[in-house]
Amino acid sequence: MRLFDSHAHLDFPQFREDRERLLEEMRDQHVAALNVGADLVSSRASLVLAASHAHISAACGVHPHDAKDYTPRAEAELAQLLKEGAVAVGECGLDFYRDLSPRDQQERALRGQLHMARRLELPVILHQRDAWEAFVQVLREEGPLRGVVHAFSGDTAKARQVVDLGLHLGIGGPLTYARNHALRDAVRVVPVERLLVETDCPYLPPQPFRGKRNDPLKVRLVVLELASLLGMRPEELAEITWNNACDLFGVRPTF
Repeated sequence: MRLFDSHAHLDFPQFREDRERLLEEMRDQHVAALNVGADLVSSRASLVLAASHAHISAACGVHPHDAKDYTPRAEAELAQLLKEGAVAVGECGLDFYRDLSPRDQQERALRGQLHMARRLELPVILHQRDAWEAFVQVLREEGPLRGVVHAFSGDTAKARQVVDLGLHLGIGGPLTYARNHALRDAVRVVPVERLLVETDCPYLPPQPFRGKRNDPLKVRLVVLELASLLGMRPEELAEITWNNACDLFGVRPTF
């Protein structure tokens, strides 16, 4: 069974001690991943990882937390990075929960990266937290788009909005949390062709590992839970989500 973790941060310091060993385990267990940039430094690191591992792809972008640093110079540097092998723009979006950048600057950075994705004909990886109405409004104004709302945690109504926007939903460890009934209901109304599985590692580990570091090998637990909810065999769902990710990002990982 091959698995595609559509959102990982393997360049983060939580993996400093065992990154290469983990990458080898992923290869041996046929787990591919998209390593996603959160700023210019991590975007460069994502490209380095992808260049040296055939089962890793890279996305480059500026997270809303760092939108205050999205200057014209930073935008030009991001555009250059995206031309060096990135398969998606992001993660970008709106985060009104922590508000680490002013909201108007978050929106400016999001729109700038959406424009860049359109120019370069790349999909986008979208982050949203406590900003749903503003987030959807921007996407509607800037659409049509290809991409994924990563770490989706909404209800059925929001899931349908994502589908109507032509986007995929990234489903991760929170699907396994006992009280997350709304998300379990939501995935049942989404066409399986619009679903991706992810870890967002080192964050959001599935239930048996809550409080510990997450990693791409644990995407298997997301597949098992999602397959059970959809009444599918895990092997079937793993292959569908593998193909969904490969088609969206235009990649064909090898092991």
